[in-house]
Amino acid sequence: MKIAAVYCKSVLLLLYSRSTHGDTWETGSLIPPSSLVAYTNGLYELCPPKHVGGTAKTLSRAIPTNRWWANLITCSDVPPPVWPNPYAVRIDTSASSFATNSTGISLTYPFRSRAYSDSYSNPGAVRFFLHSAEKELQFSAVEFDNQTIPPYFEVVDWSDAGATVQLRSDASPNGLMESDIVSGMAYFTVSYLLATPRLTLSTSIHKINEKIASPGSVWTDTRFYVETVNGHKWILYSICASSGAIDSSCVLTLAIGSNENTLIAKHQYNGQLRVAVVNDRAPVAVYDHYEDCIVTGGDVDVTSDSAYTFTWSTSGTCTNGLLQFAHPHQVGSIDTSASAQVTALLSMKLMSTTHGPMSAYVTRGRTKIWSLFEPSSIPITFYSKSRPSASAASAQSLYSRLVADISATWTIPIDGSYYSNGKLAQKYASLCLMANDPNVVGTDITPLRRCLMKLVNVITPMIANTWKYPIAYDTIYGGLISSQGIVLNNIDVDYGTTVYNDHHYHYGYWIYTAAVINYLYPTYNRLPELNRMIKLLIRDVATPNAADPYFPKYRNFDWFRGHSFSHGVTPLMDGKDQESTSEEINFAYAMYLYGGSIGDLRMEAVGKLLIKVNARALQSYFLMDSDNQVQPAQFIGNKVSGIFFENKLDYATWFSGEKYCIHGIQMIPITPITDYVRTTNFIREEWNSILSKLPIVTTPELTNPWLSLLYANYARVDKVTALKVLQNVALDDGLSRSWAIYMAAGQGQE
Repeated sequence: MKIAAVYCKSVLLLLYSRSTHGDTWETGSLIPPSSLVAYTNGLYELCPPKHVGGTAKTLSRAIPTNRWWANLITCSDVPPPVWPNPYAVRIDTSASSFATNSTGISLTYPFRSRAYSDSYSNPGAVRFFLHSAEKELQFSAVEFDNQTIPPYFEVVDWSDAGATVQLRSDASPNGLMESDIVSGMAYFTVSYLLATPRLTLSTSIHKINEKIASPGSVWTDTRFYVETVNGHKWILYSICASSGAIDSSCVLTLAIGSNENTLIAKHQYNGQLRVAVVNDRAPVAVYDHYEDCIVTGGDVDVTSDSAYTFTWSTSGTCTNGLLQFAHPHQVGSIDTSASAQVTALLSMKLMSTTHGPMSAYVTRGRTKIWSLFEPSSIPITFYSKSRPSASAASAQSLYSRLVADISATWTIPIDGSYYSNGKLAQKYASLCLMANDPNVVGTDITPLRRCLMKLVNVITPMIANTWKYPIAYDTIYGGLISSQGIVLNNIDVDYGTTVYNDHHYHYGYWIYTAAVINYLYPTYNRLPELNRMIKLLIRDVATPNAADPYFPKYRNFDWFRGHSFSHGVTPLMDGKDQESTSEEINFAYAMYLYGGSIGDLRMEAVGKLLIKVNARALQSYFLMDSDNQVQPAQFIGNKVSGIFFENKLDYATWFSGEKYCIHGIQMIPITPITDYVRTTNFIREEWNSILSKLPIVTTPELTNPWLSLLYANYARVDKVTALKVLQNVALDDGLSRSWAIYMAAGQGQE
């Protein structure tokens, strides 16, 4: 983003206000109050967005920081690839590519290059798998060659499902290339305006339209079936810019270059080139049938706590409908009834990188909509469906344990991280829930009163934002960040909260805490102040409407993939990632509880649906039992994905290689929602195949706090053994002994 555009955006955000709020979670002004959160443009120096066009469509909105395509706009001059799936896309305008006349937009079908690690992390399970970023097919323009300055690219628009990019050259100001990069796109499309197309393949061309190709040969057509010497097949179409269809005016003449791997147009071109990979599961005849319908974006809308829609934007005549791919977790949810005008072509499949096989769907009608449905009800409350009976609570001395935990010293460091402090806050809030359970305390309300007084006192710095490093409103991207990274000029402090890492993890703990206070202490005199801050945190992570100009719509959660991305605005070569599925679901759970506790039915519904969609995706991609049909057989023996990148699954964590960390980070915090996401069968398999064999388990390492998480989780399968260990084991810093035993003691009672 250019300097003027950055500051123009900053000013517009400060001045912008709307009379219609939509689903922004605010009833008053949308402007984040500067009296509560100071405004900063410090990220302009620390990690500014690159390649964001200063258009009306971008300047009036907050910049999405954690979207799958946001590698394109990270603070890096050379952006890594992005993975819309089933394709991967790379945009190259670097000096080195310019020097060799190889700038452009590159495409690959990455599944063909899948590779597995040589090392095994568990019996029969490789440590990681990944894919090559080879440029199998590059779109460029002759006008970009041999100029004094390289071309540049910008993201000029975005939707919930993708982004629009443009390549331009100041040496040829009237010409450009443009592409809409969209999740699940069946074809990759590049629009040319007053530019001469050049397509470069990674290997030599063998045939075009079933005829042998040779250097210098010329091909004139609107459809080109290209086969390379290594057996790869692509279908290429020329679509008219004016009509959005193939007709005689779309005829394109391409010549094969001397190196046998380039196709160069004879003249400047105004139109669209569409390409798709062809194989046995994706036949060319299907592509031919739907080639005139181009997806340009997609937007999600939550219609209830059990349903949501994707509305696909398209161009072209769309004679037979839109061909689009869906991920496995969507296949069981998409409405394909006659009235939906959506038809499954389940025999047509292409592979994604890390989300398994993608299935084709055709969507018809003037407005092209996917309607997706989730179960109508699930057991979600503040309390577990299997909380302990009065006799079970008495057998575990839960009353005396609770009183001891409430009487202990509670501290939340004024200079601590928002993540670590949030874990402490939720730990204390959970004690108050126990103190409200008559099965534990009978009719004694003293523990609850004392717990609530201590809780509201210890979270006072969050209410007034009086931390050593207060939360600030970032006017560059649009969001709430830790000011610590700005003050110390360090993007890594506070787990990268300043550069938008892990906001859903960090803020979820605080939202949960606020939900408990609203539920148990509705007369608290500072409740309006607390809720003012908490609503800002929720808007930062999950404002559900583009009408909010101060925060991007659903910063972390990707409704198409069914899960969140943790990584913010620094580049990652393997794409956006997520590590802790349990902390992700904790945010959705907290949002659901908070919405219910303040009487916001819409927020409660969105939070509940987030839980359902997320749980389906986590059980498909992240938490792998022996019946998993999505991830590679060579990997599912690990049971958990580890770090889940767009291009790679890595059985690891960012902070440790210990297996108890790799698995334990998928268990925190211990809450009632854990039982909904982590099935009993999965827990049993994970324990029997991996966790039970770890040295800290076989020779109980009671001083290792990770052991408390492993056994709190294992209580679902073997409550008796788990309770014995939980009596004395060192505890995770977000877990109290009374809560650990409380959650374990109720298992098996539902």
